[in-house]
Amino acid sequence: MNGMESAPGAETTIGGKRYLYFAGTGYFGLHGHPEVIRAGVEAFQKYGTHSATSRAGFGNNPVLLEVEERLKDFFGEDDAAYFGSGYLSSLVLAQGLADQYDVIFVDESAHFCINDAARSAGKPIFRFRHRNPEDLKKKLSAKLKARQRPFLLTDGIFPTFGRIAPVPDYAEILEPYNGLIGLDDAHGAGVLGPNGRGTYEYFKMKSDRLHFAGTLSKAFGGYGGFVVGRKKLIERIRKTVGAFIGSTPTPTPIAAATAKGIEILMSRPEMRERLRRNVALVKAGMKKLGVETDETPVPIVAWSLKSAEKMKKIQKTLMSRGIAIAYLRYIGAPPDGVLRLTIFSTHQTEHIRRLLEELGKTL
Repeated sequence: MNGMESAPGAETTIGGKRYLYFAGTGYFGLHGHPEVIRAGVEAFQKYGTHSATSRAGFGNNPVLLEVEERLKDFFGEDDAAYFGSGYLSSLVLAQGLADQYDVIFVDESAHFCINDAARSAGKPIFRFRHRNPEDLKKKLSAKLKARQRPFLLTDGIFPTFGRIAPVPDYAEILEPYNGLIGLDDAHGAGVLGPNGRGTYEYFKMKSDRLHFAGTLSKAFGGYGGFVVGRKKLIERIRKTVGAFIGSTPTPTPIAAATAKGIEILMSRPEMRERLRRNVALVKAGMKKLGVETDETPVPIVAWSLKSAEKMKKIQKTLMSRGIAIAYLRYIGAPPDGVLRLTIFSTHQTEHIRRLLEELGKTL
């Protein structure tokens, strides 16, 4: 398949042809937003590509600091650390908290980056069954030694099927152990909760033992990873975590675009409302087509059919009709993979009607 030749949006150019696009994770269409692009171009002209040294030296600049200020405001937290890749977010969080826990428990279907994060901490790791609080409870009882403190690492929203981790159940089970939870909220940040603050806000949860990290490459239309939280945690990250201290920062034009994306999403809550309406419309339509979906505002719908060949055929047929959806073999998918839709706030009702109509002809 030829590559993408425009910014991802409700309509996207792929291989020279324009498609209705339901195949990526640019949930608010900010990656091609004119204000986001303008901010990046202006920063490129002023600062060049990047500061060419780590933030431990002279690597800071006003743009990087602005991203951290925007993150603090958006998530209502004391402080924020911004760094070069969302893939590193769980690693930075796990290492930043390393003096507060003894053993790590990881969902067996956690993203690659979460598994890398767990290994990087150099502590015992145990896995529990996917989204299964009872199995977590058994593993805690069997594996923890006296006075050891557990740290649970999991996705907030799992990327393949868009299912939300049962965080309230985990928190209750961890309570007797004074355990910590670390979420990689890559797909929840910007999307879930009244203010878009992610999975914890969706569940109305707040505690000193609840931590999260995320990416700016999805909902916010930018790039890079972040951890937000109490000043003590962020200061420890800035002073001790090598992935933050020792790497060249995010390119300055990208950071400027990212700051503008955060600003737009914070100032325009109607974008989240439009996304939720679109998600509800797509999920209701998919149920009518016989595809079971979770009744959540997560903008992902995925399903599996009897063979990879059948799913690939459906994807190809839809592409021939000008509609792009994803066929994935990814974390948590069955061996033959899944078909997956992702919904944007910028999709119009007519886009969704056409998607459902064409899917109905192929299923």
